[in-house]
Amino acid sequence: MRTMKTAGISLVLFGAAAAAYGSGFGLYQPSAISHAMGGALLGKAMDASANFNNPATLTDLTNIQFTVGFITEHPRGRVETSRNGQPEIRSTMDSGMFVLPHFQLAIPLPADFTFGFGFEPDYGLGTSYDDGWAMNFSATETKIQSVVLNPNLAYKITEDWSVAAGARFLYFEFEQYSRPHVPIGGGALGTATFGNRLRGDNEMKDVGWQVGTKYDITDTFSVGAVYKSWINTHVRGKTSNTVVDPAPGPGGGPASAATAAATTGYASADIVMPQSVAVGCNWDVVPTWHLGAMVSWTQWSEYDTLHFNLPVRGKDIPLDWRDTWRGSIGSCWDFAEDWKWMVSYTYDMDSTTWTQQSVMLPPANRHILGTGFAWNCWGGLELALSYACIFMDGGDMVVNEAETGDRYHFETKWGFCHAAGFSVTYRF
Repeated sequence: MRTMKTAGISLVLFGAAAAAYGSGFGLYQPSAISHAMGGALLGKAMDASANFNNPATLTDLTNIQFTVGFITEHPRGRVETSRNGQPEIRSTMDSGMFVLPHFQLAIPLPADFTFGFGFEPDYGLGTSYDDGWAMNFSATETKIQSVVLNPNLAYKITEDWSVAAGARFLYFEFEQYSRPHVPIGGGALGTATFGNRLRGDNEMKDVGWQVGTKYDITDTFSVGAVYKSWINTHVRGKTSNTVVDPAPGPGGGPASAATAAATTGYASADIVMPQSVAVGCNWDVVPTWHLGAMVSWTQWSEYDTLHFNLPVRGKDIPLDWRDTWRGSIGSCWDFAEDWKWMVSYTYDMDSTTWTQQSVMLPPANRHILGTGFAWNCWGGLELALSYACIFMDGGDMVVNEAETGDRYHFETKWGFCHAAGFSVTYRF
């Protein structure tokens, strides 16, 4: 098993982060139509988001077209914590509203080739707790954002079989605030509370790859699969510690020692973004009714340990994440000449484990109910709206505070997220 090393890494550059309370911090929203269908479009292209879902389906598109828009998310939740078996304390999570932009382009080429290009956030996370909550030593706020530039080339080998390959250029940012409790003078002067900030990015120097295939079993039933590789990325940033609560003691000595212990400097790390495999099928039951299904696997077990390279000493946070499965079923009904209505259900497995030692990702599976409409309003212009309710199952874990020896029980009682999207597609 690989060890994931991470540093402090910044956010909010594009104003687009997302809460990923489920399958790690992966995102799956390349267009409003794909959002409404739960991503169950591995065997069929409905707009240029085929470039993200399965680039092999780009060969379904016979016109130059682009899809541009955004998805908004507002995650909220409630957690309960207890220390050393004491009564539980209730806290809330509300990391605010996030906007995730997307742009997808498809260009049919001579000799049965199709070129695709996409710009979308592929990973993201936003969690925020009250500063005074019981486990602020682990994190009070965490934000992760990535943007992937994704060119692909698809080729139609036969009338029924298409393949595709492409690159994934990754920009990755991370930012985390915490209030660790640090012994001063080897513990002889007590323990001080620091305000810690970690932030940085990878300067978009890292690239992975993907391949896809699609096969039409009949004129109305098709299957598809896509593989996305690891992306090894190196991040650099800064870390800073400021004294929030100096250690108690006579004559100001401990406070002076705590102030002297405050540091600011550079941080760096290596991160392995996980590989994934997805397979799915699509069926045109009748000319006006379409069904889709997909299942994906992501190797989040790559995230064994977070290792921060800090100015004074390194910091290890055991995660012990597990691989996850995600499954979706979607339906699309052409209920009028220029109108489509889509509904979907998605199950998104929790990647965290009982032994995880970080609260940046609350433990819980996700159930996602999605719907949306698409309207071909004029010529090649199509407008699409989507909406999804994300419900979090309850989950729990145990976190140990290394500096004090305290043992915390952390439980997600409930979580909910509104996710709405809008896309414009134009077919030339």
